[in-house]
Amino acid sequence: MKNSQLIEAYIDYLEQICGFAQRTIKFHQRMWHLWEDYIQNQRQRSLANAVADDFVCWILFRQKQGVENSTIRKELCAFRRLYKYLFDYGMIPQNPVASLPELICRPAPEQQYLSVDECFKFINTFDTDTDDGIRNYMIAVVLWCTGLRSAELCALRWADIDLDQGTLLVRKGKGGKQRLLFLNDRLWEDMRQYHEKMGGAAQEPVFCALTNNQHTANSPKRALSQSAVVDMIRHHANRVQIGKKVSPRMFRHTFATQMLEAGVPIDDIKEMLGHDDETETCIYIHVTVEAAKQLLEKHIGNPNR
Repeated sequence: MKNSQLIEAYIDYLEQICGFAQRTIKFHQRMWHLWEDYIQNQRQRSLANAVADDFVCWILFRQKQGVENSTIRKELCAFRRLYKYLFDYGMIPQNPVASLPELICRPAPEQQYLSVDECFKFINTFDTDTDDGIRNYMIAVVLWCTGLRSAELCALRWADIDLDQGTLLVRKGKGGKQRLLFLNDRLWEDMRQYHEKMGGAAQEPVFCALTNNQHTANSPKRALSQSAVVDMIRHHANRVQIGKKVSPRMFRHTFATQMLEAGVPIDDIKEMLGHDDETETCIYIHVTVEAAKQLLEKHIGNPNR
């Protein structure tokens, strides 16, 4: 089928089957005129013969035009819908968008995630010879390696951590959901050493507010508050000159982004973050164009793999 016929069939599908509003229909129509012109003149291909790399190049093309990342994200969603329709209805043999990560754009101006080097700079500058130093070190490592929310971290009890199996159970996740996370080898060993040094019965908090009588046998241990965690993270980031407004939430963004760049499927990241669907997860992911190209080469949906 010709490009114009494919687009006409798709627009009819949006109107008759999906029941989209006219404003949304007009957006898709404008989108496909732009895409048809680009794919033919810039990539020398027909719409039906597009490959995954065409979409990555489109992002670069639109960014050079000064188009906002929020607009490009909408365009990528439109691409996914169109090519899923074409593939599902047998109009193309393969879906070129299937191997694209869910979100590909340069990070937002506020840079809401940390690089691997920044993470190591952050965690390696704690004084782990002191009680508050090792506690704060462990807080940062757990946030980075698990993507926990600050409330989930503060609610942790030693009964939630299986030091024999290397697992962490989130009992009080958002919406009352529970989830089981596996600790990586370094975090597992660090957690064992932390427990040996600080102690803690099963129902006692993993991260305690430290006081002068903290080692008194009969003194109850009180969980560190979320505000105290936020203050500690920000203070330490300023002290070691990270150059970003670091927060527990930023570590959650960092975890999701680094997991995706390591090739972890977005469905798995969704489960680890405790989300119901991928839409929530995409908010936390920042993927560079270069990282996207590497992902495409490895992705099982890539026909050239």
